[in-house]
Amino acid sequence: MANEENLIPFSERTESEQREIARKGGIASGESRRAYRSLKQAAKAFFKENENAAMAVVQAMYEEALGGNVKAVDKLQDLIGETVKREELALKKKQLAEQNGQKNVAELPKLLQALQEDETK
Repeated sequence: MANEENLIPFSERTESEQREIARKGGIASGESRRAYRSLKQAAKAFFKENENAAMAVVQAMYEEALGGNVKAVDKLQDLIGETVKREELALKKKQLAEQNGQKNVAELPKLLQALQEDETK
């Protein structure tokens, strides 16, 4: 059974051990990417041939979202092009307006512009 006494930190391993571990990780990563790509291609082909199935999946996601599933809401927003970042930007604008409303209203457009530039980077 593994415990902290049995573990050797990566930094304390020899160069050849580090290289071997990294090589194994690279091989496993490549296998994982290939498997995911194959699954993605199969799903695209299936939904291209079966439009009713694609609509059923969207309907199921919609019903889950109505039931309060936040991940389903996020996926639906991604599908229709409305990401959460836009909503976060609007919330930040509102918070800045509230914070700076009493201090200096003239600087607010500059602050909002800077915030938008930071979000696009």
